[in-house]
Amino acid sequence: SARLIKTSPDLSESCTWFPESYVIYPTNLKTPVAPAQNGIQPPINNSRTDEREFFLASYNRKKEDGEGNVWIAKSSAGAKGEGILISSEASELLDFIDNQGQVHVIQKYLEHPLLLEPGHRKFDIRSWVLVDHQYNIYLYREGVLRTASEPYHVDNFQDKTCHLTNHCIQKEYSKNYGKYEEGNEMFFEEFNQYLTSALNITLENSILLQIKHIIR
Repeated sequence: SARLIKTSPDLSESCTWFPESYVIYPTNLKTPVAPAQNGIQPPINNSRTDEREFFLASYNRKKEDGEGNVWIAKSSAGAKGEGILISSEASELLDFIDNQGQVHVIQKYLEHPLLLEPGHRKFDIRSWVLVDHQYNIYLYREGVLRTASEPYHVDNFQDKTCHLTNHCIQKEYSKNYGKYEEGNEMFFEEFNQYLTSALNITLENSILLQIKHIIR
C-alpha cells in the first residue's frame, strides 16, 4: 500500500492520513538507490527503487530539529508481528533490513497514540470494507479493537507487548493477556461507551468519521 500511494499522484495528495513512509530493499537484492538531491520527497514515477537516502535525509532533518525520531520497519511479507523493528537509530533500522530477505517499509512511528485506560495501553482498530463491482463502498457497522496487555512506553522498544497488538504476540509474551478484555478484544459498542465516559466524545462523531474519510 505504501508503494501504491507513493507512485500515484492523486493518492499521494489525498492520503494525508498515511504516515511518512519509505520502501527499503535489502542490499543483497541489488536494487538501485534513488539519490536524495532535491529535498526529501522520493520521486513518485519510479516503482522499484530503494529509498534509504530519502529516509536518511528525513531522519537527519528531524534529528537536527529536535523532533520525535522513532520509526518502525515492517516486512512486506510479514505476519503475526514478525519482521518488525522499532527504533530511533537509523543505522539499526537499515542494518536490520539489510539482513532480511524481503522488502521492508520504514514508517514514522506514532509516538503519542490514544491509549486505553486502565492500563495505559495501545490498540488498533479493525474495520471491514466491501467494494462491489460498481465500485460502491460499504463499511460494516461493527468493528473490533485489538488491545495490548502492557502499559505503553515510547522509550522501551524491546518490549513488543506494549507496542504491537497482534494476538499471537500478546498471547505468547504477556502475562496479562486477557486481563482487561477477553481475548484482548473490544467491540465498537464497548469502545463507544469508553469514549463517552472517558473523553466525552462518541465513536461515530470522532473516529468513524476519520475511517470513512480514509476509505472514501
